[in-house]
Amino acid sequence: MTKGNRKAIKIMIITMAVILTTILMIYAYTPRHEQVRVHEPLPRMAPAASLTGAFAYVSNFEYVNEPLSYYGWIPISGQTPVIVTQPNYWGEPALESTAMNNEPQVDIVNPSLIVRGDQFLSFQVAIYYGSGGSGFFGLVNSNYEPVAIIGVADGYVWAGPNLTDLKPVISLSSLSGALYPPGWVFIMVNVFNASTPYNKTAGWVMQVFVDQTDEPPFVISVPEAGNYYTAAIITTSGTVYYTDIIVTSLEIPIYLQKYNNMEGYGQGSGLLTTLLPPFYNLTALVLLKYWNTPQVGILSFQINAMNYYGATRSSCVGFFQVGVDLDPNGTIAPWYVPGKNCIAHYYFNETTMNPAVLPGIPTPNNTLLKLMIYYNITAKEIVFEIYDYNTSQLWIHAIPYSGTPFFATYTQLEFQYAYTKYPIYDYVFNGTMFDMQVTFLNGTTATLPASYMIPFELSAPPTWDLTYYNVNASGYNQFAK
Repeated sequence: MTKGNRKAIKIMIITMAVILTTILMIYAYTPRHEQVRVHEPLPRMAPAASLTGAFAYVSNFEYVNEPLSYYGWIPISGQTPVIVTQPNYWGEPALESTAMNNEPQVDIVNPSLIVRGDQFLSFQVAIYYGSGGSGFFGLVNSNYEPVAIIGVADGYVWAGPNLTDLKPVISLSSLSGALYPPGWVFIMVNVFNASTPYNKTAGWVMQVFVDQTDEPPFVISVPEAGNYYTAAIITTSGTVYYTDIIVTSLEIPIYLQKYNNMEGYGQGSGLLTTLLPPFYNLTALVLLKYWNTPQVGILSFQINAMNYYGATRSSCVGFFQVGVDLDPNGTIAPWYVPGKNCIAHYYFNETTMNPAVLPGIPTPNNTLLKLMIYYNITAKEIVFEIYDYNTSQLWIHAIPYSGTPFFATYTQLEFQYAYTKYPIYDYVFNGTMFDMQVTFLNGTTATLPASYMIPFELSAPPTWDLTYYNVNASGYNQFAK
């Protein structure tokens, strides 16, 4: 390469850098109302895996059939546990476990409900510590000995590889600001083999999140966790209550900086335990009880449907959404995402298709909305529809589409962290999503079971809570305090 060529290449690189810097500066100083609203799919941070070995075990003890089901729990030692409706977790019954005469009360999940040999697991549990007992939940080996355990005792949340090697995670007294029922603590955990080709000795670790996922997790070594056999409840003293229990190969708690805060229920965007049978229609009812926000285009509530490509990858392609921004002064702004680029298109802009964020229109507290994403296979189009029962307003838009049917769905409360002028705690919301239904290709309509509607919490603050997925209502309550 000649000296002249090297100089030309150097000038070209500098010029490109100047152009890129200028573009970024223009973008950074663009007025907020000209910003677009990007609805990002779930990031896939768990190890990429096929559906082989994928599973989800859920026990929330709710009234599905009489009497209350034990969801596969088997007593091993001590008092026989009972399911009670007081205390409850947002109305969800709990398993009452009591240790007596210095004998722990131990229950295990039927091992046939847990897939063994996975390299990544998540689990969650809500524990009532208000009665003053000491109790733990986690993974055990075939001898029912803990290999990754968390729990409450002596005023703290604890975590460790076993009951004799526990580390304090956080004081229970410091949790008073979290949006959870009094006396309850909500714990989410990732357990995985951290070894890589570049660090073969990292071994198994446990990430522990308490009442939130918007701060880095407490991380502890759990070297024997790969030998997990099933999950167990171990109450070592007094009486402790447990509920909202999930063990799954899908990632529940996610901490990720510089990404939209979000939480919801369901599967897709590469985070899967199973694919739904192909369906062409997704509907849900949303009750907007109350909201109070300081800025337009920041907080939204939505449903998502994914075709096969979008279901199996964290991608904007094949990722369809419909929802509303929860805007100031009792207004909402309806929008849809048309399966590409993840940018919201507001119904108000259908003539120009300008993707800029727009302010909403008035609608009262307790507004009831119907959200729908419908694939009209005959007409080769996808229809996005929102109907406001309080104001009798209908927003509807169709796009050309001839791809696969839908195979996955999840719900979402989402916060646009990059564009907000105010802290996330200034955005308040109280709502309910219910009557979620899919219509399969054979024409049958079905609600979605708790075994499919697995929660995810991505950088969710302690002032957010999506309660639990109520099968009877086919939905859940969503709070942002």
